[in-house]
Amino acid sequence: MANGTAHRIGAAFGVGGTSLAYELQRGEQANLVRPVAATALATLTASLPDILEPATNPHHRQFFHSVVCAAALGYGMYRLYHWQPQEEWKNVAKFCLLAIGGTYLIHLAMDAGTPKSLPMIGKL
Repeated sequence: MANGTAHRIGAAFGVGGTSLAYELQRGEQANLVRPVAATALATLTASLPDILEPATNPHHRQFFHSVVCAAALGYGMYRLYHWQPQEEWKNVAKFCLLAIGGTYLIHLAMDAGTPKSLPMIGKL
């Protein structure tokens, strides 16, 4: 069963590991600060869907825990990944948003593996 600790560990390994793999494939330009930052950001934001729809709320696992929300977020992340900002602060914002989006998707994937799973759309 996915709980807060499981979400944090899953997000840290998923987002941090992906960031590390990306940096290592860059070769001599590798910067290991980014994977550490991605892991920290993922750990801090792993419960974002549960903050938006708390388990104590009767609307838990509605729109922000839905397949449609995951698809929209995935598409937004795809577009963000291909964006080529020119200013450094925009590059930092892009990095942070990709890490948080990846964390959100990992949370939803872990929730999808529970008996209750995820609704297709849910209530707004």
